[in-house]
Amino acid sequence: MGVPSVPTARAEPDPARPLGHARIVLEGLVQPLGDARFALIRGQLPATYLGPGGWQVGEVVLTPLAVETSPGATVLILGPSVCRHLEPGPLTLRLPSLGLDLPLFWPASIAVFDEGEVRIGLGPAVAVREPVRPPEASPPPSPPQPRSAPATASVVWGRPRVLAALGLTSLALAFAGWWFMREPAQSTSRPAAPAPPVAAPTWPDGTDGLTAAEVVARAPDARGVLAVALRRQAAGRHDDALVLFEVAAEANIAEAHTALARLYDPLGFIPGRPFRSPDVRQAAKHYREAERLGDAEAARRRAALRAHLEREAAAGSGTARDALQEFWP
Repeated sequence: MGVPSVPTARAEPDPARPLGHARIVLEGLVQPLGDARFALIRGQLPATYLGPGGWQVGEVVLTPLAVETSPGATVLILGPSVCRHLEPGPLTLRLPSLGLDLPLFWPASIAVFDEGEVRIGLGPAVAVREPVRPPEASPPPSPPQPRSAPATASVVWGRPRVLAALGLTSLALAFAGWWFMREPAQSTSRPAAPAPPVAAPTWPDGTDGLTAAEVVARAPDARGVLAVALRRQAAGRHDDALVLFEVAAEANIAEAHTALARLYDPLGFIPGRPFRSPDVRQAAKHYREAERLGDAEAARRRAALRAHLEREAAAGSGTARDALQEFWP
């Protein structure tokens, strides 16, 4: 008795159509694909399902631009309005009519057409879990309320508002000192109360109970955010660490780019911290940026990743070949 075939799906460019089109080739289906509607799902992020306008929380199924058949394969044709939202990496292709979830890797070789609004190449989306509700009437505007100081001031590193805040603080301290110096001269019958001890601020110690947003708002600078990210990574709080690494990387902290690259790097990759699969493109991108910003460790790890990709490309990996062409031109 022969071994039954296992359904597979692969994505590839569509050479027969203009820029931005792609093909999803389905092989090994045990029954015909009567209903070609599909869903594309990604992990690790709250916006999991691809919809007509991009990634969203609610599940939808999409209709391909066209369906082609050949001996042993069914091909779904996707247009620019789908491909423009996809980046290289692992996905799940869901075929509701067959009850199948198939792993699908989206390659970097599929070109992206992103000139203005593209409305071709995608059939109507069908809501699965969250029907569209009619808009409700807007409530009447509330009367203006007196402005009060926010509970937690956002830190804007390196901006004039920080200097202004420091100036006001110095003025307040000077006034307090003058007041307490003149107090004994006005009244000698009342002893002066001792000043309460002031605890020295600690960073990142004492930040474990803060949310990631509170860390960003209260951090003294971007390197403070990086310090908390490393602390949370060591404590196994990998999702928080990822968010904070990204914030520090946006502030051009080289070590934050290196830390992000190591999360994606197939060399030493650990599933679940926080990703399920490595991503050589993201690793190469962050190593390159970290090296540009002067991190010597990033230069060493980037060279090791390049050697790994060269071996993979020599063995026939198209993903490795594309990454080498993009990040080591």
